[in-house]
Amino acid sequence: MKDRHLFLILLYFVNNGYAARWTETQANEWYEQQPWFIGTNFIPSTAINSLEMWQSETFDIETISRELSWAASLNMNLMRVYLHHLLWQQNADDFASRIDKFLQISSQNNIQIIFVLFDECHTPNPKLGLQPIPIPGVHNSGWVRDPGQEMLLDQTKWSVLQQYTADIITRFQNDTRIALWDLYNEPECSQQVPIVLPLLKLVYAAAISANPVQPLTVAPASSLSEELAQYEISISDVITFHNYAPLADTMRMVEQLKTFNRPLICTEYLARTAGSTIFTHIPYFYSNNIGSINWGLVSGKTQTIYPWFSPEGAPTPLIWFHDILHANGTPFSVYEVQFLKDLKPKRQNEIMLKY
Repeated sequence: MKDRHLFLILLYFVNNGYAARWTETQANEWYEQQPWFIGTNFIPSTAINSLEMWQSETFDIETISRELSWAASLNMNLMRVYLHHLLWQQNADDFASRIDKFLQISSQNNIQIIFVLFDECHTPNPKLGLQPIPIPGVHNSGWVRDPGQEMLLDQTKWSVLQQYTADIITRFQNDTRIALWDLYNEPECSQQVPIVLPLLKLVYAAAISANPVQPLTVAPASSLSEELAQYEISISDVITFHNYAPLADTMRMVEQLKTFNRPLICTEYLARTAGSTIFTHIPYFYSNNIGSINWGLVSGKTQTIYPWFSPEGAPTPLIWFHDILHANGTPFSVYEVQFLKDLKPKRQNEIMLKY
């Protein structure tokens, strides 16, 4: 019954002029008009999670401006940024106003944005207000899910999530400062696929009802043979993916994804001690015209310089896991930064072989 209801919703949108999934031709023509994408998953160093980033009391314009200018100096032109429905639920207009201010800053730095609407990673029960302080040595100790476990399990509240999706995308449906909408980060992560998949279907229906000019995407975080991954691919105008493995594994994944004949953007990579590095991956992404979005720009409250399972109190790692810059703007690696500065992002047929 639920599947039939979703089918009727989607059929209504298509029959009334709303966009369904882009064709391969539409997606590839759109991508040809873009620069070669390079950037990071962005959160200011003063925020521990998306709530602290966006709440009015802690919305840190000064730090955001400074750190996006550093990104621009590294030839970066695309940032992936997490939103949170609780902020919309609290005051939709104020939240949208802060999003617009953020987009003004990113635009001033010639940076477009991928906004992420939902997320199944880390702390299960998000709450507005004062956010936790970082646990020393622990990777992403304060990151929060969206919608969170309580709301995920209560389908009577899902209509709020649909309204949030439709409203946010509608407000910015024609905004060229936004490159893509990433509907749900790693829905597989909480290992609740039978619950998450129906929610994702409703989120997708709400997203296409907003009729955005920007493409929609959801990156598969499981084997492409899995039902959820197949659905994620089936609704993605542009294929995004995450891969923190060494280059050989990344290349195998890309060969699978190329069969869908759509643009490819890697929206999460860079795990130096696991073999995923700027030096190994960017030349490959560059030469294959695959967008390149690593995890982390400036080391800060998220503490993602530590590896995923770093214990409390762990010493500062000699080799950072994620992130590129210290909070004062100095690089973890001067060689990485020089490599990034030497790239020519808009020339897609050239690769820097200097390194």
